[in-house]
Amino acid sequence: MRTMPGLFLLLAAVGCGTGPAAGPMASTAPPDHSAAHDDMPDMPDMPAHAAKRGNPDKPAKAPAANQIVIDNFAFAPNELTVPIGAEVTWVNHDDVPHTATSTTKPKTFDSGTLDTDQTYSHAFTKAGEYEYFCAVHPKMTGRIVVK
Repeated sequence: MRTMPGLFLLLAAVGCGTGPAAGPMASTAPPDHSAAHDDMPDMPDMPAHAAKRGNPDKPAKAPAANQIVIDNFAFAPNELTVPIGAEVTWVNHDDVPHTATSTTKPKTFDSGTLDTDQTYSHAFTKAGEYEYFCAVHPKMTGRIVVK
């Protein structure tokens, strides 16, 4: 059987809708999709998001007393003053693992790896200044002042 390349191209062009009224350049006005979502409910109860958060799907949480929030690759507050005997809790609200690790040797405290929303607590029984960092991201630092 003999092939007819010209006929094939003609059929392909007609089959693809390349006539004068078809294709992306047929109309310069964008299609009106305004009625496409008329059945969608309004969502007034959507939570407000803090602008600086790493994950906009999580609402911002205010830190509790003696709590340090790990978020957006930072400890907040960066410095916390507590009385002797206070327990400080770190909570990781970031989407990546972090630690709260004492800079002293031997280590005064070390949270180990905290995944998202995990917490670690340590009771400070002696007055002093306790500097710490994230062992995974060493540029993240903070300080606890115990009076």
